[in-house]
Amino acid sequence: MIYRHILTSLFLITLLPLIATALPPRSPAGGGMLKLDEIHDFVATTDAWFPDEQFEGLTAEAWIYLEELPELSTFWSIIGQEGRFNLIIHGPDASLGAWGYAEGAAGSLTIGGFDLSVREWIHVTAIYDASAGMGANGKGGNWCCPRGHLIKSNKPLRIGGIIFQDPKRSRFVGDNVKLRGYVDEVRISNVVRYVRPEWKVPTGKFEVDEHTISLWRFDEAPGINFFKDASENGYDLWRSGVWAVEAQGKLTTTWGQLKK
Repeated sequence: MIYRHILTSLFLITLLPLIATALPPRSPAGGGMLKLDEIHDFVATTDAWFPDEQFEGLTAEAWIYLEELPELSTFWSIIGQEGRFNLIIHGPDASLGAWGYAEGAAGSLTIGGFDLSVREWIHVTAIYDASAGMGANGKGGNWCCPRGHLIKSNKPLRIGGIIFQDPKRSRFVGDNVKLRGYVDEVRISNVVRYVRPEWKVPTGKFEVDEHTISLWRFDEAPGINFFKDASENGYDLWRSGVWAVEAQGKLTTTWGQLKK
């Protein structure tokens, strides 16, 4: 029996460095990170994200780390909300793209030139106002004119996974499949934070200021399926949109037992 314990301990000691090296280095924001793959497919709000707002300006940004690139005729959603906006990576040339619905009109475009690469952290942005744009690592530009405010949406906000699109509107060609990589420090602001063609890439953690409407740091302990919104608006995220329902059921049961 003692030899079995010794062998098990030696195996774990050998395995731990391999597990550590399998994780990417910390992003420039530091702290934890969100893993996304076929199993850990997305995180989302349980309720509609700002359903009654018509944003005059909006900036969605994140640090991403890709283990691989999308296959031909596929694209990955980084962050988005059905019917309102989306920031994506289009395969197989890893071009960055974005679309937004504004007052009955939609515009979308994927372009190359951002040199999105694997196994390094990249700061990506989607920017919406009277014109719209996207960027990576401090460089970007405008691509379309949504002609006004982003329209309302009664859908949850989702990071990773699949963002459903209206086939009658302008949209990306190909299948929306599940992202494989890591995401850190996602911030959404109700203002245009970056002006083309170049801007300073953020260093350290994203700040919360008067324009921050959602911020997720993903610093929670491993295995946690709940991710807190660091802004004052309380749009917390749940893994795969399932855990929240289970948790709410447990809370209801517990409260009922307490009242007895």
